[in-house]
Order: sequence, then structure tokens, then C-alpha cells
Amino acid sequence: MVADLASVTSTNPRIPPDGAARGRGGRPTKAQASALDRTISECALALFLEHGYEGTSMNAIAAAAHTTKPSLYARFPTKEDVFRSVIGWALARRDWPLPEPPPPDPENLEEALRAIAHAAVRRSSNPSVIKLEQIAISHAARYPDLARRTYGTGFWPRKQLVVDLLVRHAATGVIVADSPETLAELFLGMVGAQSRLASFGIIRDTDDQERLTDAAVQLFLRSLRPHPAA
Repeated sequence: MVADLASVTSTNPRIPPDGAARGRGGRPTKAQASALDRTISECALALFLEHGYEGTSMNAIAAAAHTTKPSLYARFPTKEDVFRSVIGWALARRDWPLPEPPPPDPENLEEALRAIAHAAVRRSSNPSVIKLEQIAISHAARYPDLARRTYGTGFWPRKQLVVDLLVRHAATGVIVADSPETLAELFLGMVGAQSRLASFGIIRDTDDQERLTDAAVQLFLRSLRPHPAA
């Protein structure tokens, strides 16, 4: 995997290796600097996933990205800085580890919640995401913020989608959602139970994942329906 990335970055004209054509004065242009930043992130991510945090060195990252150690250290003084940056960069991408689906139709609350839940489970069950979370968890005592940033990967970025849905449908009287923020966290936490198991290597098959996710959606919806007056 790392070799493939290194090959791509060394031949792709949009991602020139360090020492390629530069701007005036021999300094990299903004485009070249941005391309190198992405190359470093891609290669560092691949190395962390393949060798783990301890098994990845700054020398290996620089070599895979076809850049120099001074250039790498100018961007990231330590390996911890690289890992922090890579986590944020990877989790913010809508194309990693697989493309995000389009936003669900907000008119149908049940279908929208089901779509959000299944998309979150698919992402959190991806081997690359599981590996990234395991690395962060294994270093939680030393770098607690790394574990916090990766915990519930795929779920918490969807929180606002759930909040907006609850507010929208509560306004029509179809559901009761007095605290949308809290309810959204409870919903994602319930759906995210499978992600927590996956971090410990307990991965359910696709049919079980879908069945449990649908059951969580149904249970959540039942809790939101207005109770008839006594």
C-alpha cells in the first residue's frame, strides 16, 4: 500500500516530489507546497495504518513522500504532530475511507435516520478506520486527545444532521424532541455500539449490522412519538 502511494506521488504531476520545479527564487509555489502537504499526509496515513504508530518513523514518512527530512520537520516538529494532523485530515475527508453518500431526504424522518445510521456504521466498520481508532486508543493514556478525536469516527460528524432532522419534524408535531442535541447524541451513541465493538476486533457480519442498526432506529423513533393524553 505504501509503495503504491509513493509511486503515485512520485509520478503524478499534480504532486511533485521535493526538489521539483519551483517558483521564483527557488522557493516552492503555493500549489507545490499544498501538493507536498497532501503527499505527506497520504504517505503518513498509509504508514501508520500498515506499521502502527510506534513502527512508523519520520525517516520513513519523508522517504515515502519523496521529500527531505528538513522539509518534513519544518512542517511537523515531531511524529506526534504528524499523527495529530493526519487524524484530522483523514476524518475530515468525505472520500476516505469510502465516499460519503449524499444527504438523505429530510422529509422522511425514518428513512433519513436509517440512512445516517447505516452510513455511519459502514464507515466505522471499514478496516482502515478500525485500525486508526485502535492506534489512537492504544496511545490514549499518553495522548488522550488523539483517542477523543477518533472515538466514534463516522458518527459524531453526523450529529448536526440528526439535530436538524429532529428540529424539523418536532415543529410539525409528529415527534417530541425537547432537547435535540442530547437526543442526537443518544441516537448516535446507540448506533455506535457496533463501532466500539469493532475497535476490539469484534466485527459483526453485514446482515447483523443492518438488523441491529434498523432496530436502533425503530427504538429511537418509538421514544419520540407523542404519548396520548391519559
